[in-house]
Amino acid sequence: MKRETQNLLLALVGAAILRTAMDGSYLRYVKPGLHPFLLVSGTGFVVFAVISIVRDIRRSGLSPDHEHGREQWLLLAPAAALLLITPPALGADAVATSSRVQVSAPVADEPELRPFPPLPDEPAPTLTIYDLANRAVYDSTHSLDGREITISGFVLAPEGEGSPRQDASTIDLARVLITCCVADARYISVHLSGIAEPIAADTWLQVQGTVEPGSAGRDPDKIPTLRVTDVQRIPAPDHGYEHPY
Repeated sequence: MKRETQNLLLALVGAAILRTAMDGSYLRYVKPGLHPFLLVSGTGFVVFAVISIVRDIRRSGLSPDHEHGREQWLLLAPAAALLLITPPALGADAVATSSRVQVSAPVADEPELRPFPPLPDEPAPTLTIYDLANRAVYDSTHSLDGREITISGFVLAPEGEGSPRQDASTIDLARVLITCCVADARYISVHLSGIAEPIAADTWLQVQGTVEPGSAGRDPDKIPTLRVTDVQRIPAPDHGYEHPY
């Protein structure tokens, strides 16, 4: 690869990283804690590219040699595309290629319980699905018992079916969970009961309800069931991933 191609590729990659870091779309790829590293790395790529270009110009290092062919410039297309196209965040379609979060190993007879912090003293506090699932399985204080809570997520399509809709009695609400980036994406879900109408897969809902005591223990995948008291359709958030910590 000729030096001018290398320098331009470096500059494009750096510019793409900086764009995603500055407009917030980086949250579609990595967790929030990596934002400073993206700014530093993107700036570094651009600075190094500029330094190299200036150095080559001063040394007349731009070579007219074309013996490697023009196909090298095709390598610039993916980097340039990142500046123009922002892929959507993962949703229900990604579940087919992602694994489910195992809150507790199915072979465990009795998961080891521990006390969780009390829920906020407010009507229907908002929890992540990850926190709800962990409390349902591990919380020795049973903080969810009798408490109405609020969660949000997207509707999963029924397993093993190609239809985009599912029966109201089998609705699962899910979120994509990432530890570092979308490369390690998994999904976590809860069962919903008490919804009287079919809802299309990938529809985003905000749901209020109470967890059925012991429902996670009765499910082989340790998935709790939420008895719904109120449900609202909501727009898909720009950054809808959950993070375990």
